[in-house]
Amino acid sequence: MSFAPPAVSPVGSWVFLPVTPSLSIERLTGTIEPDGTFDMAFPTVDGLGVAAGVGSQLRQPVEHARALFAADLFEDESSDIEPSHLFGSGVVSLLDTRVVSVEYDLTVEWGGAASGDQWVAAVVVDLADGSLLGPLDVFYDDSPWLETLARVANADLTERFGKDVVWTEGLAVEASNFENLALSADGVVLLFDRYQVGPGVLGAPRVTVPWLEIGKFVDPNGPVGHLVGG
Repeated sequence: MSFAPPAVSPVGSWVFLPVTPSLSIERLTGTIEPDGTFDMAFPTVDGLGVAAGVGSQLRQPVEHARALFAADLFEDESSDIEPSHLFGSGVVSLLDTRVVSVEYDLTVEWGGAASGDQWVAAVVVDLADGSLLGPLDVFYDDSPWLETLARVANADLTERFGKDVVWTEGLAVEASNFENLALSADGVVLLFDRYQVGPGVLGAPRVTVPWLEIGKFVDPNGPVGHLVGG
């Protein structure tokens, strides 16, 4: 059975800003006693009509990473005296007059350890009211958008790394497997945590699902309908 989009969107209207906001970069740096340092860059946007809450939404992922880092340092009972470092950045994947989408890739190098940790996250923010946007703001909720993301991601990763390398359980059709979802002019960007879809040597893989594959499930009256409209 083919998917038939509703004649009238249930989402409602979305506001376009008069001009694309300006982009700048801020840093969150400091020391966590006795043996931790952090240095993370994240974007901020400013311009006519940009909601006050947008900046805090873009800063929140690095604040969250700092809190996790501090908690891990506190629980570390080893006697290592080498410092540990948290670093990385958030990169804008889409910025127009309606939304901003940012991908975060952060790394922890633990003092005295042979390997570290890698954390990824993504946010999509409505520029007009500062709210976070999720998949059900973008896609028709009764469409097979999740199945499509899983299928395309599985095919992409298998082609790049090999069937015997990819862990398919991390690509099962479950919303929790695709929570790190960003947007770009080319399509939906999926970020996978390290060890989610394969061994650590893969790092944190990134997959772009083209609008050609997923666009028919996007609500044209939603926040990114203008990216797929004819």
